Amino acid sequence: MASVPRRATPLVGRAGELAQLEQLLAGSTERGAIVSGDAGVGKTRLLAEVLDRAERASIRCLAGHCLDFGEASLPYLPFSEAFGRLAETDPALVEQLLTRFGPIGRLLPPGPGSALSRSGEDPARLDRAGLYDSVQSGLEAIAEDQPVLLLIEDVHWADQATRDLIGFLLARLRSNRLSLLVSYRTDDLHRRHPLRRALAEWSRLPRVRRVHLDPLSATEVRSLVTAIRPSGLSEDELGRIVERAAGNAFYAEELASAAGQDRQAGAGDGLPGELAELLLIRLDRLSELAGELVRLAAVAGGRIGHEQLVELADRPDRPDRAGAAAELEAALREAVDEHVLEPVDIGYTFRHALLSEAVYDDLLPGERVRLHAAFARLLAGQPGSANAAQLARHARRSNDLAGAFAASILAGEQAMDLAAPQEAMRHFETALELLGSVPAPADRDWTQLVLAAADAAGDAGHPYRALAIVRDALERPPVGLADLDHARLLLGLANRSLLVDADNDAAAATTAALQLVPAQPPSQLRARLAALHAHASVALGRDVDGARWAQEAIELSGQLGQPEAAADARTTLGLIERRSGDPDAAAQQLRAVAEQAQAGGELTIELRSRYTLATLHHEQGQLPAALVAFQTAANRARETGRQWAAYGIEARALAGMVQYELGDWDGALRTVDVAGQAAPATAAGLLTAVGLAVRAGRGETEALSLLPMLRQRWQSEGLVGALAAGPAIELLA
Repeated sequence: MASVPRRATPLVGRAGELAQLEQLLAGSTERGAIVSGDAGVGKTRLLAEVLDRAERASIRCLAGHCLDFGEASLPYLPFSEAFGRLAETDPALVEQLLTRFGPIGRLLPPGPGSALSRSGEDPARLDRAGLYDSVQSGLEAIAEDQPVLLLIEDVHWADQATRDLIGFLLARLRSNRLSLLVSYRTDDLHRRHPLRRALAEWSRLPRVRRVHLDPLSATEVRSLVTAIRPSGLSEDELGRIVERAAGNAFYAEELASAAGQDRQAGAGDGLPGELAELLLIRLDRLSELAGELVRLAAVAGGRIGHEQLVELADRPDRPDRAGAAAELEAALREAVDEHVLEPVDIGYTFRHALLSEAVYDDLLPGERVRLHAAFARLLAGQPGSANAAQLARHARRSNDLAGAFAASILAGEQAMDLAAPQEAMRHFETALELLGSVPAPADRDWTQLVLAAADAAGDAGHPYRALAIVRDALERPPVGLADLDHARLLLGLANRSLLVDADNDAAAATTAALQLVPAQPPSQLRARLAALHAHASVALGRDVDGARWAQEAIELSGQLGQPEAAADARTTLGLIERRSGDPDAAAQQLRAVAEQAQAGGELTIELRSRYTLATLHHEQGQLPAALVAFQTAANRARETGRQWAAYGIEARALAGMVQYELGDWDGALRTVDVAGQAAPATAAGLLTAVGLAVRAGRGETEALSLLPMLRQRWQSEGLVGALAAGPAIELLA
């Protein structure tokens, strides 16, 4: 066999496993090791590193591989490969071995000039004991002149004769100059696999150790992908690859390699074709019923409860109910034994998430719709189910648009209750998309749905998307939109405009809205509009107007007994006091507002007050106090699931900047590190800009590679430019 090329992929992680295997090379009492792990987890890459280090230590390395020939596996194939390569690289040594240990010739590829053909021996007459003794003695003889490491890979495909010879050698590892490494795939060992018994015997041997490779951590996968693709991947793409690879090094490499191609071709998140084919091979071994159960699990999203699976796979036409149940259990056992599914809690999940994706993508269109419809009927028949997201997904993919609309709204509300705004945004936007295709339900408030979608987008860290949702609604309102609903949308537009520094747009929106909402009778909508108009006025430098409208908001709130608008107005008054030269009074007011807003559950007002207080301390040069205030605001945002929302993300970025100013550069980098956090683009740019200051201070000119990305971000977020420009100038200089 030709030499198998070793991958140039960097070895990431595996320091502990590598140290264990290196002990064999250093002459420890243990001379054998069994290396296990799922396909693609990195066994071959680790063993390649061991071979490289062994060769650098002047250890002779022999390697052989077992191959999947099914029932027609070739006996002793890895040993034939190992001795065959040795005959190519050192024929004189093999001649000497054959002189002393003739049966080894049985393992060499036969040919006109081979040692076997010249020996005159009939291989059929050689007994197994003579062959095994010859192999062992031959390896020990080679080791007398130079230490030897023998590697046998993929023994899950080995024939019985090969397994027996490996066991013979492991049991008789006497020389400290001879080591044996064996590897196998754990996910290829079903319950009755013949290797299981051999492994149990080998593991009990005193000079053999087991080394299992678990999946890589998310941080290690991130490092691997970054090494493969040092540039060209956004943080979102990188985070998605890390999530989908789930610790499997091979999957991470394939997804990273395909990422750029998918983007150029305009493709989405589908699996690379070759990877999908490789994953689906495992399904070819399943029976028809087991395959059906696996497809059901894939349609479920990769995880399914046992009772759900039983009900969906039920065949009422079968009279023998006990026999049908037994068949179902046998099929489930088959899927588990083949390492396609694995039991968890009270159900089943795929051994790897990418296998679920591959199975789902392989479904026929009609089959997919039919299975989703079955799931939707099952979930709809479970009143009080807390997981509306599943029902929304199955209803939409089975073309039940009315059911998907109602379920999407409920799923969005549940996601917001669970502080998951990114998921809520997706569900609310789905409902908005479906609204044009289904009759508008009388009990659904269209304006409220628009504002809910905008709020979710803003909380998820997509301020411009939130603004676009409200603008689109105002440009395409439904027929007969009431004045108060129009005013509510204008309030949402003003709020979102202020958060992206579009102060003129905010003032225009609140001015128009106030004309639609009468001053009498007092209303919460009027109070909120007055508070927001005060905010916009102060942002534009109109402090007198701002103070007047803030007072109106406070008075209206008092009449209504609803303090929310008053708290926002008092924050604006605190800004006015700060400008008028009374920072102490402003700080006192801002603290009181923040505490009042926190007690009342008004998170946006609380974050605005805490952020404003922090910037006040910063302007006064009170850096320790500013750091505490910024960190408090950032922590409150994170605790409530709004770490990427307005005020929360700015507070985190400026906390890092204050740490930089205080000289805590390592702390600043920890604060702005977004590794594994799936940060939205603007948020990632903001935090990267702060980190750029530290890297400029340390003279890391390679950080200039970040400038193209940062320039894109500061077109939409001025603070990115304000924070990045100075460090960029330092680095360029």
